[in-house]
Amino acid sequence: MRKLLKVLLPPFVGFAVYFLTIRYSSVYFTLRIDEMGEGTIEAFMAYFRYFLPLLFTVAVLTQLLIVVPVWDRVFLKSKRGKLTSLFILLFICLLFAAGISYPIWDTASGVRHLIRVFLFMTAVQLLYWAVNLFVLYFLTKKPEPALEAPDAAE
Repeated sequence: MRKLLKVLLPPFVGFAVYFLTIRYSSVYFTLRIDEMGEGTIEAFMAYFRYFLPLLFTVAVLTQLLIVVPVWDRVFLKSKRGKLTSLFILLFICLLFAAGISYPIWDTASGVRHLIRVFLFMTAVQLLYWAVNLFVLYFLTKKPEPALEAPDAAE
């Protein structure tokens, strides 16, 4: 049951935060599918609104196949191992943000727009992973220290 919660609950909480943010924004009811790809916040919100089921499915599969196995290995590592894993996650977020930002960037809008889109995509990913790892932390049972058995000879 705990493994099922580790797979379903973190993506659900992360997506619920985004859904509530988008749902209660002032532009929710004006979002149209033809706005996607413009590189604006409204375009991102429209994409999220219309592709939520697909995005959630991908998040659950990622959680099941990648995140939970890596989390189980990293959770028991030293502080240095955890810090290294955190930097790797940050690097992956930066790579994905760059990979998403560049194709939706309109070169006529200038490099400043590319940087803004890149920073926004990075912030979205880091917020999602912060929520995800926070929930995973509370779902993971901490190992109890092993007690030494009393010697029978004493």
